[in-house]
Amino acid sequence: MNCLTMKSHITQVFPSALRKSLTAVLYVVLWLVLGLCSLHALALDTITATVDKNPAMADESITLTVVANDSMQRNDFDPSILENDFKVIRTSVSSQTQIINLTRSVTTTWTTILFPRRTGRLRIPAITINSISSDPIDVLVVPVSQQSQQETRDIFITAEVTPQDAYVQQQLTYTVKLHLAVELERGSLQVPTISGAVMEQLGEDSEATTIQNGKRYRVVTRQYSVIPQTSGELTLPSPIFEGNIRTRNRGSFGGLFNPSKPVNQIGPEVTISVLPIPEGFTGSWLPSEFVQINEEWSSALDKLTVGEPITRTITLSVLGVDESVLPGFPDRLPPSIKAYPDQPQITSVNKDGTLIAQRVENIALVPSRAGTFVLPEISIPWFNTLTQQTEFAKLPAQSITVQPNAASSAPAQTPLPSQPSTAEPANVAEPSLKQSAEQTLSQVPENGSQQVWIWQILTAVLALAWAVHVWYLRKYSVTTASEQQSQAAHNAQKDNEKTVFKHLLDALKQQNSAQLDNLLRDWLNCWYPARPRLTQYTQIICDQSFSEWVASYYESRYGSAESDQQAQVLRQQLTQWVVEHRKALQQKTAHHLQPLYPDT
Repeated sequence: MNCLTMKSHITQVFPSALRKSLTAVLYVVLWLVLGLCSLHALALDTITATVDKNPAMADESITLTVVANDSMQRNDFDPSILENDFKVIRTSVSSQTQIINLTRSVTTTWTTILFPRRTGRLRIPAITINSISSDPIDVLVVPVSQQSQQETRDIFITAEVTPQDAYVQQQLTYTVKLHLAVELERGSLQVPTISGAVMEQLGEDSEATTIQNGKRYRVVTRQYSVIPQTSGELTLPSPIFEGNIRTRNRGSFGGLFNPSKPVNQIGPEVTISVLPIPEGFTGSWLPSEFVQINEEWSSALDKLTVGEPITRTITLSVLGVDESVLPGFPDRLPPSIKAYPDQPQITSVNKDGTLIAQRVENIALVPSRAGTFVLPEISIPWFNTLTQQTEFAKLPAQSITVQPNAASSAPAQTPLPSQPSTAEPANVAEPSLKQSAEQTLSQVPENGSQQVWIWQILTAVLALAWAVHVWYLRKYSVTTASEQQSQAAHNAQKDNEKTVFKHLLDALKQQNSAQLDNLLRDWLNCWYPARPRLTQYTQIICDQSFSEWVASYYESRYGSAESDQQAQVLRQQLTQWVVEHRKALQQKTAHHLQPLYPDT
């Protein structure tokens, strides 16, 4: 009974309402039957695997296409089973659904880009999904001949490394060249990372045009610095190019919309031998073809003075190493010379494909006493990779002579004021007293010892009295003139000290560290003999807190970079010290300097 006969029978037997319900149920049953048939048709029963080329060149990509006639998950196909013979670059998945005569079909396609690991006959094993397997595929991989590469290839990659043998931590130059004889629409050149080595691109890509066997190539060159970290064999992975090129088919629109074709190309692997550190080498390992060390001084060495800093700049330049292996400089110095090194400046530059690493240190040296001192030799051992010998980059020992500071070595001398004219009679009268005494003694009669003895006493008393009188006249006149001049000088010094002290406090409040050194010395000059360096004031002030502050100040100035917090602490300490020290100096001065005309 077909569907039409069943429908006629239902019309004759059942009433109208019931007839409609039975018809709806019939259609539902029919659709369920058709759905079951479709599901049965979608059951996975076939997997096919194909490649786009066979045979294939060793540097060409092979596209493996796996098709399953069912809706599958992305991870149902695992391309890692191909890793033994092929490099798996990437895998993409697509799905397609078709309905023909009420029959739905679904296919899932995996597209995998492969590069052969070696030449010869390689097998793509059977691909198995849900117990359904494809047939295995044998692929013939032929080597790339020099003739085929130069004459028939539109795209190829070359790679080389220099030198072929190297030591641990010695720079290698890895050069990759992409040759293109077709128009490139887009593309990227990738070099995988290397385990056991530090790899870094040197500069930007360069381009050139060359003609080989009558064929014009656009050549893109890229260089890498490779620094092995361990000894043994080191394999540089194959560089890979992925892109799209324009095809030569002109198409229906006269080439206005030329289609593009994806291309994948791989370069050769390069294996080198990395030598270990020679057993006889001592010191920090530094392999290179050229090492140089030199120094510069901020001023002549024959002009060194106690307390005055001089800057020594030492520069170490090494060819073909990473900046991280540059050694530091020894800091052996005589105890009387303090060193305040800056942070070292460590850089590296690329020059013609070779790294040049450089370490620069600025060291402020401050001699604390006069004398002759020897700065020891600086010797940096390095291994010459050309001669296979250990060599030394040296700064020879040198003798320096530190002169005493002129201001600190000369005693403080305060010139006495010239004697006023009122004291001149005393100076003239003093010889007259001596002449009178001599005349008196010469006139003593010799006829009696008693008379001689009396005259000697009288003469001595007279001479003593006259000497006391002359001393009093001189003392009074000199003291009066000196006090007048001292008072005038004191008043001028007091006014100048107030001005300088105000400028010093203003600089401290305004955090003007640049003028701090000069203003502090100007203020100290108002109270003490002038000194060119702050370190020399510590020898005459003899204040422990001030000496510690000066040491911290010089360390901050000539040592590491001064932080804002450190500068603020130094300013606070100095402010407290100058205020307290000024009070002490004022009290001491007031005690010793009496009024010129005291009240009676």
